[in-house]
Amino acid sequence: MYTKIFTTLPQEAKNIRIEVFMKEQGFENEFDDIDTISHHIVVFAEGKPIGTCRFFKENNHYTIGRVAVLKEYRNQHIGNLLLESAENEIKKLNGDLIVVHAQVRVSPFYEKQGYIPFGQIDDDEGVPHMWMKKKIQY
Repeated sequence: MYTKIFTTLPQEAKNIRIEVFMKEQGFENEFDDIDTISHHIVVFAEGKPIGTCRFFKENNHYTIGRVAVLKEYRNQHIGNLLLESAENEIKKLNGDLIVVHAQVRVSPFYEKQGYIPFGQIDDDEGVPHMWMKKKIQY
């Protein structure tokens, strides 16, 4: 298993996000202008793209988002690998604060990775989301 980082949205990441967020979860507004300013990470297993996320700088912090793993590869720590990869890249860019806008149902996953909830729960296309943050340790 290995990760690749892209400075433009690769087709592999698009395909995973369409499968997970649009087909599986019913989101419609999956792609946005943030994709054009983000770094995109794709995890490959035996050459097949199986997970993705993006991160971008915003004001004084970095935001990680669109964390998606294909259904048949879940519960194999692929999400952990994606977050670790993004956090390592953000460290290289001297970032010290990361935020995520997480689906409430997966917030325990982020909490295990050291993210702390803040602010109010809000709605994104009918799905409750919450903001979570993590200070980078150097």
